[in-house]
Amino acid sequence: MRDTEYITTSEAGNICGVTRTTITRWIDDGLLNAFITPGGHRKIRREDIDRFLAAKNIIPPEATNPGKKNILVVDDNPYDLKLFEAAFLVAKDKYQVHTASDGFEAIYKIGGVNPEVIVLDLMMPKMDGFEVCSRIKSNEHTKDIKVIVTTGHGEEENRKKALKCGADAFFPKPLDWTTLIEKIIKFSQ
Repeated sequence: MRDTEYITTSEAGNICGVTRTTITRWIDDGLLNAFITPGGHRKIRREDIDRFLAAKNIIPPEATNPGKKNILVVDDNPYDLKLFEAAFLVAKDKYQVHTASDGFEAIYKIGGVNPEVIVLDLMMPKMDGFEVCSRIKSNEHTKDIKVIVTTGHGEEENRKKALKCGADAFFPKPLDWTTLIEKIIKFSQ
């Protein structure tokens, strides 16, 4: 918990992994409670941002395990998410796997998880992997995160588009687990 009761929209943006403008829009749309000062500045109670994070299943930075490498796996297939979690169980002392089931949830979680690597499926509801990758790589705070794209649509056109969006690696499904895990470990060091 911070010493102050209120946080700024910029601080909330850093926590959620979005811009200050997005936080302002959420406040204006009634998604996030805030106090508006007489000067027009929005201040957010820490308990309100914590409640918002919990409702969106976002892990705040202080909840992540220090000393462990954070991997965020984004896929709308719950079976694939469980496979990734199982793959890193043997290295749970070194890696913490976080999951998101769509692109929108992934964008929320990035700020709280601070992943070294994101494993990102391309075809998902709400926001596809191309859009998520573009947002990650165009944001000053997240552009250095390594993004590994996975897809059941491994056509050359999708590979080129993913790399153009900034993906650091591309893996078609069914996955070559050995090579993929080696790449995740290399990117997280």
